[in-house]
Amino acid sequence: MAGINPVEFIDELKFCLKEEDIVKAKALLQFASDSTVDAGLQKQALLELGKASEQIAYPLLEYLTNLEISDTEVNESLYELILDKSYGNTELVIKYILENDTHAKIMFIKAAGELNLTDAAPAMEKVILNEEDVPTLIQAVQSLGMLRLTDSLEVFTTFANHSDSKIKHAAIHAIAEVGGKKGIDKLKSFVVDEEETCKIAIEAIAKIQDSYSLKTLTSFLKSKNTIARDTAIDQIMKLGGKAVPILTDAFENAEADYMVHLITTLGYIGDTSAVSYIIEIINTQPKDANIRQAAYEAMERLPSKKTAICLAQGLQDPEESVRMSAARAIDKNLSKALVAGLKNIVREGTKESQNAVSALIDSDSINIYNFLMDEETFLNQAEIHLVDSADLKTRDQFLGILKAKGAKGLADKISKQAKEKNKTGKQKDTSFNIIVVDDSKMMLKLYQNKLTALGHDPDLFNAPEDVMPAINKLKPDLIITDLNMPNISGVELTREIRKKFTRQQLPVIMITTQSDFIEGEQGDITVNNTVLEKSGINKVLHKPFTDDEFNKVIDKFLG
Repeated sequence: MAGINPVEFIDELKFCLKEEDIVKAKALLQFASDSTVDAGLQKQALLELGKASEQIAYPLLEYLTNLEISDTEVNESLYELILDKSYGNTELVIKYILENDTHAKIMFIKAAGELNLTDAAPAMEKVILNEEDVPTLIQAVQSLGMLRLTDSLEVFTTFANHSDSKIKHAAIHAIAEVGGKKGIDKLKSFVVDEEETCKIAIEAIAKIQDSYSLKTLTSFLKSKNTIARDTAIDQIMKLGGKAVPILTDAFENAEADYMVHLITTLGYIGDTSAVSYIIEIINTQPKDANIRQAAYEAMERLPSKKTAICLAQGLQDPEESVRMSAARAIDKNLSKALVAGLKNIVREGTKESQNAVSALIDSDSINIYNFLMDEETFLNQAEIHLVDSADLKTRDQFLGILKAKGAKGLADKISKQAKEKNKTGKQKDTSFNIIVVDDSKMMLKLYQNKLTALGHDPDLFNAPEDVMPAINKLKPDLIITDLNMPNISGVELTREIRKKFTRQQLPVIMITTQSDFIEGEQGDITVNNTVLEKSGINKVLHKPFTDDEFNKVIDKFLG
């Protein structure tokens, strides 16, 4: 093949095309398709073929699609030529879709979709209903979807239930291509307990990105189906700022669980256009502590000059977790007005101001310290907390700051008092290995404080995807995990854990705000969702919880 004369070859091909000698042209093209023939010559042959009439070019194009052509660029040029010759020649495309062998059929089906040849829809539907070759069937589904014909929805719906996951995936995304209210409503019907189908359907809805699809996507945040809810949150996060108006519109009349997810998702997105809406929620002081905490946590992720003095009131909340969330939000949104409000709270010298100072210290709100270190009341209340309640790591960190600020005497005094108190206090004989997983840094700090007080030194993880390697390395005695986390939920993490460890070998405590996520009398999960029933969770603890409730759960598995 190396001895082929390019000039003679092209002249011979031109002659065959001019004389409409298809048989001889096929022989020449077969000769030129050999992998040893220069790709440049093959492309030149296609260029000459493109000059021929459709009646001559089409049979030769069909012939070429069935040959083994190794060069990727040549194959791309061949497909581009098929597109060129197919434009305005729908009848020929239909003929080759219905009459060709597998490889050629795929190429012409693909062209029909990309050229939006709606008259080819019946031919593609016929292929879908009768084809046994999976790649051909998938291409037919994808191309028919490109036509965006509402009449094709029923065909796609049938194949969206197919046992082959690739065909199912193609059919569901074809429904998304059709879009509109009818298409989206069809997709909603596939948001079921079966995890793969549920995820694909929600991802397909997210791809549409019109008003109805965004509202539908947002509505999944109140779903009892954990997989549906978490997948929707992940998809909304990817949409970014364009999802903010839909999420904030959903605030009206939203139930507590739904409101928590709406606010949390706005925090994940991190678009400051949501700030005024979250401040409005804070100002209304919702009765549900989980809503209040979600609002302050969102504000930690949304530092903004628009932030109002209302953040300071969170330090006086009756719930510890809310106070700590407010402290972290204040630390990221400091302003002169906020500092003035903080000083007034601290100077009151009441139980509430003591709780506020404790929250500031326990949440590592280091930026705030710079404005309060000169306040005698703050230092007095800090001393009380550090001696009586703070965990060792928190205490050491704060004492280091005191020394850096020139208050070594006070730091030494607090350190001495704390050591004396620890000598007389009840000590744990054994410290267990505990892994804690939560996307909220504030909640991780809260768990650290509580577990340290019980004599444990937990390992904290902000990203659930990092946990499995750590489990193999640390060999923990207990896992504590949040339910709702981006990318990997607590349920998905627990399932991964259960592939290696039984419920008896490694207990998992699930912490959640979800009121519908409950357990039966024997500790087993009793929810409507079969995904949760099979999750392998040992115990559910609802936020907000008291120290007594938390300690009892820990003692149940480690006592």
